[in-house]
Amino acid sequence: MSEEWISGGPAALAGAQGKPVDEVPGLRVGACRYEVFTSDRARVVLAGDFPPPSEQGCLLLNAAVQHRWADLTRMPGSYWVFAQHGATAFVCGDVSGFRSIFYAESGPHTVWSTSARQLPDRHSADPDLAMVAARLVAGPEHWPGHTVYQGVSAVPGGFGLLLDDGRRELVDVSGIVPSQTLAGGAEAFGQALRRAVHWRMDTAGGPVGADVSGGLDSSSLAILAAEKGTIRAVTYSDAHTSREDLDFARRVAEHIHTPLEVGEGTPSHLPFGWSPTQPATEQPAAASLTMAQHHLYLRPAKGLPLHFTGNGGDVVLDSCSAAWIGMVQDGERRAARREVTGWARARNRAPSDLWRAVTRAAATGHAGALMDAATALEEGRFEARRPGVWSWCHLGVSATWLTPEGRTRVAELLRQAAQSSVPARADLAEQNMSLRLVGADARDTAPLAKSWGIRPVHPFLDNEVVRTAFAIRPAERHGVATFKPLLAASLPHLPPWLTSRRSKGSFTRQLTAGMRHHEQELAHLIRTSALVSAGLVDPQPALTALSRITGTHAGSLYDLQRLAMSCQWLASHGHSALPRLESAC
Repeated sequence: MSEEWISGGPAALAGAQGKPVDEVPGLRVGACRYEVFTSDRARVVLAGDFPPPSEQGCLLLNAAVQHRWADLTRMPGSYWVFAQHGATAFVCGDVSGFRSIFYAESGPHTVWSTSARQLPDRHSADPDLAMVAARLVAGPEHWPGHTVYQGVSAVPGGFGLLLDDGRRELVDVSGIVPSQTLAGGAEAFGQALRRAVHWRMDTAGGPVGADVSGGLDSSSLAILAAEKGTIRAVTYSDAHTSREDLDFARRVAEHIHTPLEVGEGTPSHLPFGWSPTQPATEQPAAASLTMAQHHLYLRPAKGLPLHFTGNGGDVVLDSCSAAWIGMVQDGERRAARREVTGWARARNRAPSDLWRAVTRAAATGHAGALMDAATALEEGRFEARRPGVWSWCHLGVSATWLTPEGRTRVAELLRQAAQSSVPARADLAEQNMSLRLVGADARDTAPLAKSWGIRPVHPFLDNEVVRTAFAIRPAERHGVATFKPLLAASLPHLPPWLTSRRSKGSFTRQLTAGMRHHEQELAHLIRTSALVSAGLVDPQPALTALSRITGTHAGSLYDLQRLAMSCQWLASHGHSALPRLESAC
């Protein structure tokens, strides 16, 4: 999707790249499939991945005229939509943020693009190093409207950008109302997921690629795809990955009578290796650290019309312990405590500790948790151990790597996020945060996918699929005794040996091995990072944590992975050494 984009705005985009859309002056499109619908009152442009929409044209145009913006997002598929009615213009991506929108001010006007790199002057924009540090320490989910570029904003997933006679407004188009039980909503979800896979197979015109890792997400998509045509199943394996996962992947391939192409990795394919010549991503992306692995296992799928991935399945098919916090917020304390106690005892955990963490999170809320985190940063109080259940904001080990100036800058951003935080139930906030994280990861991986020779599609991120899943209450989707219960309930024809699986291989051993294998390169990357030269990160504690990573001591692994992502991204954009930031006021 590195070449899939649309951009719009006033004359500021006149010299932009791409192809002009004749029917809509000021609109330009990259290498992206699009269709235009026009009437004497409105224009609508669809761009991206969608089934033939010819019969939908009148409905879309009527929605634009009546300013029913959410109705423009209810077609199957994954796409951007631009609508124009008189002086009013509206542009929107999807609920997940995979099809995202970025915008910036250009004089008195707003210019926008589905690719941050296509915005005017974006190449001359400096990275927002304080934001990079904040995302590293606290996670990017607290700043959905921000990017890592100064002066470039993002439209959060589930929102559209409305431009009307100089006025700019973000419009909520998510349309998600979690009111159904698992039994009541499973059938609609199964139909939506099946449609999302089948129409793509119908339009592919030949064999397609598919990840088949052995997990429920990719396996279910491969089985649905095989119902309609031929797939080329691929997966990766090395000495550090799960043999159980590989056994399940082979069983899935046998079930659909498809050979499984296994990329057998060597030490040269381990994570944390990269090349200066690899494509630069728009924002930090985990896949930028696993290029060799992807090149290897995706080779058999190279050049096929599309490639199915299970991205988003973890968020859509299941909820998490935030469901208990949401229940407490909604007055269902007794039911929540029963679930917490049952879950803890089944895992030989202390229910009282978990219950205290649940009730504390319910009482604090998102804004309160951000303010607490800001104060902890300023006072140098860090709790690396996670509370055992989902929390609004957890400062990882990486918080101890910030300099005093870095702590001040990140604390300031946390307080700003707290001031703009909208009160919400924890379970609903968590599913939106997690969905946007997955959508952003898929989006930021797109330039890399082009170099792998594949065109990835992510059916679990389609609006129709997300909406039917999130229409089911999070507590109903949360698998306490089962794993991803929605899948078996919605697609009962899937083999029980697959849907009854309650485990998934961990990547910890592989990541640890890769970190040890590439330790010298990682240490150099950290030492020369713009985060260090700008005085935000002290490299020594991070390097100490790196040197202590072993097969049995991996407590800093996740934080080091995020640091490596950030440093690699900065280096790939030529920002390996920047002047120090001025002290915050």
